[in-house]
Amino acid sequence: MAVITASEGRITLKADFHPELAIQARRYRGRFLGKEIGWSFLPEHEPAIRQLCQTLYGVNGTPDAWHDCCTVQVEVDEQDVRAPLWRQFNADIYLGGRHVVGVFGPRQAVRTGRGIKFLRGQPHCAARIGAYHMEVPTGSVLEIRKYPRAALVFLGRCLDGHGSWRMAQG
Repeated sequence: MAVITASEGRITLKADFHPELAIQARRYRGRFLGKEIGWSFLPEHEPAIRQLCQTLYGVNGTPDAWHDCCTVQVEVDEQDVRAPLWRQFNADIYLGGRHVVGVFGPRQAVRTGRGIKFLRGQPHCAARIGAYHMEVPTGSVLEIRKYPRAALVFLGRCLDGHGSWRMAQG
């Protein structure tokens, strides 16, 4: 989710965690005001923040995008060896603005993101001294629930060379 609201001479962005969000928000002098409020920016940065939402989440920050959601199924077919999406070293896996899978705690237990369900195949995590290697094998199928329809084209672009998606039945 990424929603922009304007009030009291500021704009706020309330968004799900994304590893790139803090880095990009600081470029526009964004201040994180806590989980309940989110990020705060000066009004002149609104076009740039909307573009940031489009880049990270596939939506422009309007609440309407989050009212029309669907369930999609993604089939993993990793073909890009130079920039693999489904293999990460010391990083969680994100797809289309959603956290798919990562590790939790010092024991590096595998956890799936909110609204993610693996229908076929499972993610693997190989822990090494102070590091880990995360992988979702080719042929795995996962379901993403409550994904905004407005971001489906974005999802398709994210999966180029990494897999395919279709609407879930039922």
